[in-house]
Amino acid sequence: MATLLKKRKRVPCSKNRRYQCAFVLFLFLIQAACPSASDQKLSQATEAFQQKQYKKVIALSDQILQTSPTQLDGHILKARANVALNDISAALHDHKVLEKSSPDLAPQLMQEIIISIFKTSLQDRNYFVRSAAIKALGEMSDSNLIPIIIPSMKDPQTFVRFFTVESFGQLEGPDVLKLLMAGGQDPEGMVRVAVVKVLARMGETHQGVQINKLLETFSTDADLTVRLLAMAAMSKNGDGAAFPKIVAEIEKLPKEALASGVAALGQSKNMQAIPLLKSYLADKNDTLRMYAAEAMGVTVSPEFYAQLLAALDDKDPSVRGSSATSLGKLGNREAIPWLEKRMGDSDPMVRVSAAEGLKRLGKRELAIYQEALSNPDYGVRHFAIGSLRRVWGKEGLPLLISALEDEAPRVRTTAIRAIGEVGGAESLARLKEMMKDPDLAVRTYAAGNVGRIINKMAGKRLKTSTH
Repeated sequence: MATLLKKRKRVPCSKNRRYQCAFVLFLFLIQAACPSASDQKLSQATEAFQQKQYKKVIALSDQILQTSPTQLDGHILKARANVALNDISAALHDHKVLEKSSPDLAPQLMQEIIISIFKTSLQDRNYFVRSAAIKALGEMSDSNLIPIIIPSMKDPQTFVRFFTVESFGQLEGPDVLKLLMAGGQDPEGMVRVAVVKVLARMGETHQGVQINKLLETFSTDADLTVRLLAMAAMSKNGDGAAFPKIVAEIEKLPKEALASGVAALGQSKNMQAIPLLKSYLADKNDTLRMYAAEAMGVTVSPEFYAQLLAALDDKDPSVRGSSATSLGKLGNREAIPWLEKRMGDSDPMVRVSAAEGLKRLGKRELAIYQEALSNPDYGVRHFAIGSLRRVWGKEGLPLLISALEDEAPRVRTTAIRAIGEVGGAESLARLKEMMKDPDLAVRTYAAGNVGRIINKMAGKRLKTSTH
């Protein structure tokens, strides 16, 4: 050490050099004692965001990014501000810039953009947009997102509360049963119906809880549909006393209210329902025949085959369509020539239903879907996309992607949700483009399904922000 010190004394240091050394030391001490200019601007931008001064946030973030192009917090604040200003294109442009400079940081920025869009949509005055945000959040199947939608349990619009309950079932999480039972206290029967439906999908037990014990609280509900669906789920879970109660309820119902009873018979999955469903498929009422045909596809018994086959010639198109779909679910390939005959049906929805039934039996008829997606009735186009999602998987992606150009927002959102369910990396770029759609509900669904695919690809959950 002494030798080193002696050597240092021999290094010449001019007066100017000493001043330079002192100045560098002074700057170092100042930087150590005070936050950097970048940190100060970041703090100012954060404060401006909290005060909803979004243009100021963007200006400050740009100053930060000029000197630190990969400063993630700067990108995040700028993106959030652009989302708040409904300038999704600008937010996505910022993401693309970061993707080129720091690809490892870009996914987190995309997640922040998605969450910001959700938070904006959940505050929208239009209940349809709020519902879209709730449904898209649910489809991401990430329990970390539950805190974002809990406030929607108190939304003034019944539909929003209905979808909130449904999303709880998709998001899961340790408190899902507690949240569902809280939803069961909702004054609207429609919301309680959603609770029962979610519980019914959970099977006999969930998180160590006997589901029938929870369903039993709804079996005496003031709302008829809630009661019937609760007892149907209890029957499906093995409660032998529940099915006779369903039959007793049905016997008291007026004709116009029987549809709920027929649906409950199918969902009970009880073989004792077979003769009852057969009788309803022979009823004079078109609606009851349709519900009976649908219920047969839920119960799935070979005993229904002959009657469903005959119902393919029913005078009502909804009965013909439901029968075609249910025949496919029965799995009897002898139905193929009869379903092929329905491919020439006068009703486009029946033709799609026949194609769906054939696909379930292993026969491809994709041309029917191409035809349906060109139909002038947006309801037919919407129906075709739903069928593509159910039975075609990735094979249907080209048609689903083409439907993103549809003029009807409802069709575009249905296509987005289907792509999110069946698609992967090959669909991401197109869905990101849909985040710029002029319709806010469409943008919201697109954001959610971008996140949905990112999560599937990464095998991990979306990180949320409390800001």
